[in-house]
Amino acid sequence: RGVGFSSMGGCLSSGSSARARDMSALDLALASRLQTYIATHPEVHASKSLTKVALSFNAMLKSFEAIRVVFTRVDADSNGTIEYEEFLAACAELRVEGEKSAGLLRDVYETADVNRDGHVDFREFVMALTLAFFIAAAERVKNGEEVVSRPNEKKETEAEFLTHRCLDKVLEAWLLFDDAGEGFIHKKNVTSALASFADGAHGDHNAGASSKLISARFSEMNWDETDTISFQEFLYAVEGWCGLEDDQEEE
Repeated sequence: RGVGFSSMGGCLSSGSSARARDMSALDLALASRLQTYIATHPEVHASKSLTKVALSFNAMLKSFEAIRVVFTRVDADSNGTIEYEEFLAACAELRVEGEKSAGLLRDVYETADVNRDGHVDFREFVMALTLAFFIAAAERVKNGEEVVSRPNEKKETEAEFLTHRCLDKVLEAWLLFDDAGEGFIHKKNVTSALASFADGAHGDHNAGASSKLISARFSEMNWDETDTISFQEFLYAVEGWCGLEDDQEEE
């Protein structure tokens, strides 16, 4: 399903894949683990409005950028990209059970390599690490370990704390459209939510502008034949919406 990604404009372009995309095993595995995360972290709530989502983009960007310290630390050869073994080093900082999750982590890494150049740049790394974080969180729930419900510097490693904070901020936007915590966003739910916010935005310039902005962003995304979007697709798109650029675009 990663073939549906496009780095153009920081979004998932509807023209980036000529063929319909079925849900992959990775989509389903991640959705299942995201369901577990949402169910066991009730403190994470949907944002109250599209305006608040739009206003939170700067905070999201800061949370993304904060992960750069982890990126730099695991970039052993300092070449500005993360190879698979370096990604596993980052996963170790998240306390991911490598042996149990080896196949899933490999799929996450390959999916995160959006432009298919064989390695992961910083924007792609943020996505990969965030996915690895809730994989680890779901494993700990399965093992009956303590659930750290909110980012906590005393109970989490630095990598866990920074990634936890990043994930929770993105989930505030995600849960506006996945209010049942299914692990996927359905197009009909987006249409309904946008219509609802648009109806409530009459006379409110900021609310109306936010509704139009996010509606435009969703229209650019690559909906599959089941009219759904996975969390990894949403996350990568949101990174672009917030202004997190591909490293090659910054040069």
